[in-house]
Amino acid sequence: MGVVLTSSVLVTFALPLLLPFPQREEGLTLCYPVVGPVQRFNADLSVSALARTRAHEATHATQCRRDGAIWHFVRDVIPGQRLAAEAEAYCAEANFGVAKGGRARFEYARIQDELREMAWFRRLSSDVLNDSLASQCPMIAVAAAREEADWQARRNGDSVLAAKPRR
Repeated sequence: MGVVLTSSVLVTFALPLLLPFPQREEGLTLCYPVVGPVQRFNADLSVSALARTRAHEATHATQCRRDGAIWHFVRDVIPGQRLAAEAEAYCAEANFGVAKGGRARFEYARIQDELREMAWFRRLSSDVLNDSLASQCPMIAVAAAREEADWQARRNGDSVLAAKPRR
């Protein structure tokens, strides 16, 4: 009985590490009791995509160490908790992009789109997703809104000037 149980546990932990990496995934953080986080990354990622993915997965590794494997697992199966965990990780991604010179409004729009594309969250409204992101990364949300307002003002200002008749 002990051998069967031990073998089952080993297979359960080792199988995700031995199976081929899912093509649509960029990175994956597995959270194990005692061991903690174990990460895998898609070998086909560019250097910049890998760096962004590492920022995202580092957040999941921090969540694993902070929460422990059991709560980490439970959190992943409760939609509201999973949304909070993913929003936190996507915010780390956006912060990384802005720190590397990206525009907050583009980074924020990208993570909104990526969160919206996740199968877990397709039934949630855009308002729920946006509220979750804004609560996890308020500084990026504010900077993105400010940049968008500035861009809109410049765009509208330019179109007003272009619409005036020339004398």
